[in-house]
Amino acid sequence: MITRRHWIASLLLPAMPAPCRTPTFASNFEGAMLQDQEGRPFRLAALTGKAILYNFVYTGCSTVCPMQTRVLAEVQRGLAAQVREHVHFVSVSLDPLSDSPKVLKAFALRMGADLKHWSFVTGRPSDIDHVADQLRLFKAKPEARRPDDHATSLWLADHEGRLVQRYPGNPPDPARLVSELTQLQTLTLPR
Repeated sequence: MITRRHWIASLLLPAMPAPCRTPTFASNFEGAMLQDQEGRPFRLAALTGKAILYNFVYTGCSTVCPMQTRVLAEVQRGLAAQVREHVHFVSVSLDPLSDSPKVLKAFALRMGADLKHWSFVTGRPSDIDHVADQLRLFKAKPEARRPDDHATSLWLADHEGRLVQRYPGNPPDPARLVSELTQLQTLTLPR
C-alpha cells in the first residue's frame, strides 16, 4: 500500500539532482563516437583500471607526429611486461577525413606500435572537433585548422581516469615516460 509520504517522495525524487561525479580525463570524450584501427567501436570505459597515455596525431604529418609515435613505441617496448599489461596508449587522429581505420592501422604498424596495448582512433569530424576543443588542441577555429597547428602534448591518466601529468611531446622524453609509467603502476598494482 502506498502511503501519502511515499507518494510525496515519489513526486520529489525525479526533481532531485543526480549525484555529482568527479570529471575524469575521459570526460573530454563523452558523447564522441569513435572507432579503432580495426573499425570497431572504441569506448574508453573498456580500459577502466588501466593507466592511459594519450596523444593526438595526423598520419599525413611529416614532422612531429611520426617522431612522437616512434618514441612512444620505444616507451611501450621499454615497459616491463607486468607494467605493460596495465598501461594502454591511445592515439587520436585529428584528421578524421583522411585517417580511416585502415590508414591508422597501417600507420601504427609502420611506427612499431603493439596494438594489443595501443589503440589508434578516429571518429566523425564533429566528434574529433569536440574533443580538440575540450582539450584546446588548436589555437584556430575548426574551419581554419591546419595539420601542423595542433598541440603536441601527451596526457597521462591513472587507472581511475584522473589526469596525472601532461608532458611536452616535441620531443617526448622516453626515459621519463618509462620511469613514471612504471612508478604509477607500481603504486596501483595489487600486491
